Amino acid sequence: MVKLIAFDLDGTLIDSRRDLAGAVNYMRSSLGLEPLAVERVVTFVGNGVVSLVRRAVADGEVDFDEALRRMKLYYADHLVDTTALYPGVSAGLAELFQSGIALAVVSNKPTAAAERILEKLGVARYFTTIIGGDSAYPLKPEPDALTALREKGGFQLSECWIFGDHYTDLEAGRRAGFRRAFARYGFGEKREETPDFEVDSFAEFVMAIKGY
Repeated sequence: MVKLIAFDLDGTLIDSRRDLAGAVNYMRSSLGLEPLAVERVVTFVGNGVVSLVRRAVADGEVDFDEALRRMKLYYADHLVDTTALYPGVSAGLAELFQSGIALAVVSNKPTAAAERILEKLGVARYFTTIIGGDSAYPLKPEPDALTALREKGGFQLSECWIFGDHYTDLEAGRRAGFRRAFARYGFGEKREETPDFEVDSFAEFVMAIKGY
């Protein structure tokens, strides 16, 4: 039986590509750098904001701390300009919540940003816990946040799942002993990880989970 699901955020619950790219390109422009294509910025996402900014300014000689500051300030005001839930997420979360499964978000995005996005998109109420990349736990692929979720809830490993679109999610799940599902519709990559199953939509994930 499934009793706990930890969700990744970017690329799993939300399509945030254009807002992330917009913040990166605002920061780059303010520092005299040329804009990057959305597709390129997306390849920098998944390992936290520090890593994102470091990759995004690797082609220029700029003050990294200032670049990070500008990126954070701009993004904080533009979290949901274009960001939206993937199709089926709102209804799917409601269905899982109503079935009594504990739902959590474990993201490498800063906690306050994750909370605000989920609130603005109307789904924050479904989550018992939202853990961001600036929490007391190290970033994924470290498994600490997942282990803490499981231990706090008193769940057995066989009852715990993580659903994400990136190898960081899958590796964290593997190291924590969770079962793992991969979102093929997201913008991450699974690399050498081998999830328990893969889906092309959120609705497909919900159907698969309800079959366990």
